[in-house]
Amino acid sequence: MKNDSNPIIRSEKVTIDMHICAALSESRSSGEIYFAAIAPDMELTVITLDEAPDILPCFDEDDAYLNIPDSSLLLSYNPAQVLKLAGKRYLTGPVILVRTNMDGEFISLTIDQVYLCLLYTSPSPRD
Repeated sequence: MKNDSNPIIRSEKVTIDMHICAALSESRSSGEIYFAAIAPDMELTVITLDEAPDILPCFDEDDAYLNIPDSSLLLSYNPAQVLKLAGKRYLTGPVILVRTNMDGEFISLTIDQVYLCLLYTSPSPRD
């Protein structure tokens, strides 16, 4: 019997939908550029370059970037959606995880980078 259920990888810290793995693997042969997006009302989702402005309307125009430490990854966000409260800053809108090459051109993410995004955007136990 064929099992059409959605396989999922689980660990103590994150859950990765296998559709994400499949989409990123497909990008290697198709030339499509894939990013990851996450928002308060949206789980981490793999998106194409063309879908980015639908999630973050200021994408690649008026967005701001935050470099993820020890990586070549950037979080793209709308600076107008930053809430400053008690000396801390909180992103209240969508975020798109992107990767660029040495020329500053967008390139597709790898599954390892999506995993890093999950770790970076998940709430820490001290929050």
